Order: sequence, then C-alpha cells, then structure tokens
Amino acid sequence: MCRAWLLLCLVSTAVLAEPPATPATQSATTGAAVGAFRDCPTCPEMIVVPAGQFLLGTSADAAEVDRDHGESPPLAVTMARPYAIGRYEVTVAEFRAFAGATQYPTQGDCRVARSGAWLRLSDRSWRNPGFAAEQAENEPVVCVSWDDAKAYVDWLVKTTGKSYRLPSETEWEYAARGGTTGPRYFGARDSDEDSVMSLACDYANVYDAASVVELAFPYPNARCSDGHAYTAPVGSFKPNAFDLYDMLGNVREWVQDCYTASYRGRPPDARAWQWAGGCELRGVRGGSWASRPADVRAAARGAELQGLRQADLGFRVVRDL
Repeated sequence: MCRAWLLLCLVSTAVLAEPPATPATQSATTGAAVGAFRDCPTCPEMIVVPAGQFLLGTSADAAEVDRDHGESPPLAVTMARPYAIGRYEVTVAEFRAFAGATQYPTQGDCRVARSGAWLRLSDRSWRNPGFAAEQAENEPVVCVSWDDAKAYVDWLVKTTGKSYRLPSETEWEYAARGGTTGPRYFGARDSDEDSVMSLACDYANVYDAASVVELAFPYPNARCSDGHAYTAPVGSFKPNAFDLYDMLGNVREWVQDCYTASYRGRPPDARAWQWAGGCELRGVRGGSWASRPADVRAAARGAELQGLRQADLGFRVVRDL
C-alpha cells in the first residue's frame, strides 16, 4: 500500500491542484462545477467538471514536501471537454445494488489492518472488511479490486445507457485539484506543512492522532483528529472548489490507467494511458484513512496489482457528457 501522512498513491494521468482556502487560490483557467445529476435512483451522484488547463504532477523546483520522482516530468494538460465525476466515492449501498442486480460473486481474500500491518484474510470482503464496527451503507465500499470496479461501471453502462467508466489518472488529478495548484486543495500553497496538515481533519479522513492508538502504523500522522479510525460516511468533510468530497483521504481510488514510473512520453490530454495487452499494475490515487500525510497530496501517485482487494481501497466513477 502507499504512504499515509499525505494521503495518496502512485498512478498515471493529469491534473492541477492547490488548496481552496480562499478565492485567491483558485486557478483562472478553471471554473466552478456547473451541475449535478443522478442517472438512476441507485446510481452515484455526479458533478460536471468544466474544461480547463492545469499542470499534471510536480516540478523539480516545487516547494512540495515528499515530492516523488513518479510525479515528473510535470505536464501541461488541456482538458478540452467537460466531464462528470462522482461527487462521492462509490458507497456500500451503491455497490450492493450492483451486486444484487447481477448476482456478482462476493470475493474474500482482502488485506485488512491489524496491529500496524496489513494481513490478507480469506473471510474478509466488501460485505465485511473487518473494521471495529460494521460499515454504514453510506460509507465508501472497500475490498474491491480494479476488476470489481470495472464490473460495476460496466453495469452502470448497461443500466443507464450512458458512458460510465473509471477516471483516467489525469481526470482524477484535475478534479482533485479543483482549480488549485498546491499540494492539497486545503491550506495555502506556501503555508508551513504542519499548519496545513492541522487542517486535514476538516477536509479529509486521514491517519490522524486518534488513529495511531487504533491502528499503530509506524509512520507520521496528521496532527489533528477527524473522529474516524476507519472509513467515514461520504461527504463528512468539506469539499473542494468543484464540490467534490473525499478526493483526498477516506479511501484510495482506482483509476483506469496502467501504472507508469513517470509522465515521460505521456500525451498532454485527458486520456487514460494503458496497453492493448492489458497491465498488471493499475494506478491508485487520493490516500485513505490509513495514509500518512506524504500520500495525501493531489499529485501523489500509487499503484497496486489489478486483482488486489484491500480495506482502504475503493473507487469513484466518471461519465462522458
């Protein structure tokens, strides 16, 4: 799994980001979200994200703590068309509707947090990820592989007749930044790192001071308490400027892309980067309830085996307009 102080992991595609603390931090090349909709009663609520431009990744001279080489070289990207992305991560209730309608088999063998480590347990699944308390229906579904997420979006396509899919890495980062250019969409770009992370618990469910007692992971934690050791109900924290929730924290999110070690050679547009023959590693983004602050940045990238199921790993969806 990825790092935790700054919630986020490795993956491949583009975006621009910076904290939405004040209007002055907003990018002049992007606007606010222009609409929200839902295509069926059990479908995810979607937000329309405007077209715009941004810088994917981070530059070598960026004053960004824990910047990783995988975030380079930075790429100026043009998002030529608006698109819709889930306002929230896909919830337990939404995934349950899909599983019930399709009789999708519930796969166990999920990695869960135990005493500061991740253990693979055959009796844990999205129905029971092994948290201290049972998940609520409005919490993000976890213990789902990339293949499970893909099966869900394929069902949405069949159910609604609309073009749902997983977000490209570029679409994900653009949406996560919400028109900002700093490490996160909360806090000022040039603020002290500790000061910024003291705000984390207002905007994100991260590995915080209270989580240390429950989870005992041996890495830095945010110096605040968000009230949730594991997943939180979606929308519990403040949104970014595009009115999107939990783009950082709560659960890490699968993206469509095959993972690449850098952005070298990547096209400067919104397309996912993947291979005709498929790929073993897929990108993940956003950090989670178990992520250190270094992995809770808009530019932070991560990768996992396509078949992995883990108790801090979920997804959100995109729809073409």
